[in-house]
Amino acid sequence: MPRLGLATLNHSPLHGLPTQWEAHLDAASLAGYDAIAPDIFWLRAIEAAGVPPEQLAAAMSDRSLACMEIAGIAIGEEEATQAELSEHLRYAEVLGAEFVNARIVSPLDASVTARVRECAEAFGRVGTRLAIEFSRGTQLNSVSQGAALLREIDVPGAGVTLDTWHFFLHPQGAEWDALEALPSSSFANVQLSDGVPYEEGAFGEATMNRRRLPGEGDFELARCLELVATKCGDASALPIVVEVLSEAERQYSLADFARRTADASRALFPD
Repeated sequence: MPRLGLATLNHSPLHGLPTQWEAHLDAASLAGYDAIAPDIFWLRAIEAAGVPPEQLAAAMSDRSLACMEIAGIAIGEEEATQAELSEHLRYAEVLGAEFVNARIVSPLDASVTARVRECAEAFGRVGTRLAIEFSRGTQLNSVSQGAALLREIDVPGAGVTLDTWHFFLHPQGAEWDALEALPSSSFANVQLSDGVPYEEGAFGEATMNRRRLPGEGDFELARCLELVATKCGDASALPIVVEVLSEAERQYSLADFARRTADASRALFPD
């Protein structure tokens, strides 16, 4: 069974929801998650409410929850990137984050590539891996582009995040050949959800509100997960952030949402 981390983003302040951070941790723990994957909006709101990251880290430890991923840093213009890097480094070090997710938000020229390298090296110094996500609406939108960027920065530990939503709904279709060719050292983690195709104009809204529980959509998840598990040696070493962004699932309590997502994810690995 892979290691599972519950993403906080579906019930995040980003959606105007209250930050029930202790309830979030309790829900993840009771559902049997190995880790939590906090989003930066959630972390900022918790700290603004008077809960420093050291207190959050202690509460996670009390519940035997690791920090699988912080989502995440936007890498682009120099001043904004430096501010985000400083903030994410502080959280990553205190929480012991395994990964910090990164999105490329400016055209990928030499200066932005250098900033990606700088971020990867900085996170590496605190024991965290930079996990570069490809997605529509950013300057990096495919597995092959992610692999090329990793070759360019050449920083050990940096890798590509495979978000199944963006992989399967890529405009040109899933890049199976590029995923198979991705070196094991260039793979970071999975962000797991299921879904169905949407009209182009509806994609942005669907991305935030219409993902489905694993197994309830059209994605070839079993094939995909089997392929990336081989890059980790076996499925037990595969880090999976369960990231079901769904307006329908947002209506459930945190406890029910955590249970539903955990059960659906585990069903993909029947032993």
